[in-house]
Formats: sequence, structure tokens, C-alpha cells
Amino acid sequence: MAIFSNSNGKKLEANDKKLEVQAIKSEEISIISVQTKLKGEIETNSVLEVDGTVEGDIKGEGTVHISNSGKISGNINAETVFVDGEVNGEIFATKVEIGAKGKVFANITSAKFIIQEGGLFEGNKRMKVALIEKESKKERHSHTFSLSLSLSLSLSLS
Repeated sequence: MAIFSNSNGKKLEANDKKLEVQAIKSEEISIISVQTKLKGEIETNSVLEVDGTVEGDIKGEGTVHISNSGKISGNINAETVFVDGEVNGEIFATKVEIGAKGKVFANITSAKFIIQEGGLFEGNKRMKVALIEKESKKERHSHTFSLSLSLSLSLSLS
């Protein structure tokens, strides 16, 4: 993932093509470097780039990017999550994208879900919209109930 900026939001030129990119100031990006191992909870309002190792939960209001060298053992709750490294835990986001070298061993709840060719996902996927509707129904009704449905399918070839 590349971020292009001239710190004032004006047009940038690359290979004679004009690129208009939203400026991201350096103080708005938090980076956990390659040789850093962090244990504990992270809360941030900025873009978070994880190049090192995090053991614990991440709560972000923006984008969380786990780079090729990044490893997360914990839950991630953010607006957007890009995984090019490895995640073990739960992911709650509006958008989750697993890159070509990304490995996710997690349950994911999101509205958008993308796996690039070569990306690995092992876990369960739930739609965020369904989860929101489920929670709002619980709030409207004072009584909740559980419905269990069992389906058995057998196939016999003779």
C-alpha cells in the first residue's frame, strides 16, 4: 500500500500522470516498526501501520494496516483493516481486505470483505449489517429467544 502526499492535499505528479490524493500528515500515522513487539491494548484515531508484532487488541477509528512483516495476536476493531501480514483473533470492521500474502486465522464481521488471490482466510465470516440488525432487534424486544435449526442431508449413489 502506498500513500502519496505533499502535506497540503494538492495534486502530485508521477510518471506524467496527475494524481489527486488526500493528504495524510505524518503525525496522523502511527507505526509499530519491524523490530518492535508490543503487548497490551492499542487505541488510536490515526492510521495504524503494524510492521512488528502486537499481542493484544487494537481499537481504531480509521485504517489499520498489517504489513508483510506484521503479526497480530488479538482482536481488531476499526473502520478498515488491510492484512498483508498475519492476524489471529477477531476482526470487526466496515471493510476487511486480505492481501496476496496475508494470512487471517480469525472470525470476521464486516460489511465488505475482499481476499486477493494468494491470500489465506481460515475462520467464520459474518455480515456487519446482519449483526447491527440483530442487535437493534434485541434492544426493541425485552424478551429474546433462540431458534435452533438442524439440517441433515444424506446422499446415496447406487
